[in-house]
Amino acid sequence: MLIDPLTLFAFSLAVVLLALTPGPDLFLIVGRGLSQGRSAAAYTALGFFLAGAVQVPLLALGLATVVANNPLAFDVIRYAGGVYLIWRGLSMLFGTVFGPSEGSRPVSPVIAMREGFTASLVNPKSHVFMLAFLPQFVDPEAGSVGLQFLIFGLVMRAVALLVEMGLAASSGAIGALLRKSHRIRIMLERAAGFLIVAVGVRLLLLESPAELQSDGK
Repeated sequence: MLIDPLTLFAFSLAVVLLALTPGPDLFLIVGRGLSQGRSAAAYTALGFFLAGAVQVPLLALGLATVVANNPLAFDVIRYAGGVYLIWRGLSMLFGTVFGPSEGSRPVSPVIAMREGFTASLVNPKSHVFMLAFLPQFVDPEAGSVGLQFLIFGLVMRAVALLVEMGLAASSGAIGALLRKSHRIRIMLERAAGFLIVAVGVRLLLLESPAELQSDGK
């Protein structure tokens, strides 16, 4: 048997706990749910999952290690993603200031999914984290290491998606009650824009790859 069921269960439980830990992904989903509704938050979570469909094969092929250890590739990814997210967040913030009716429009599924995809894929720290986390559950004696990485990575993203969909539903339900007030709706939209800007700034301020790896030890 390639992967022991108990190991897979322990891994899935760890992923659930990690998905519930406050961080950029959680903030984006909850912010979207409160300000734009359950659908926008769910599409954002789906964007995270689709990014994982790219990250996991890269990890299995060893390309994620190249990104983690190459300062130029690391910087290009984080700067591109950070600038994009800051631009999106500022457009939401200024949209509610200069045109409340425009800023309060529900975000389209494509944009919500694209923002989730971008936020996850261009975050180099997520690649480094997966490099530090997944090997703890891989057993070289159980078979192909690359295949185990692929299985664990896909399970990680699938379990995280289920948790994030739950967060999307709950934050969307709470947001639906709060958005009945026009003033609160605008405040929630601004808060969501601020959270997206904060995630973008966080990307720009990430430490070097060497420092990230030392933090994970």
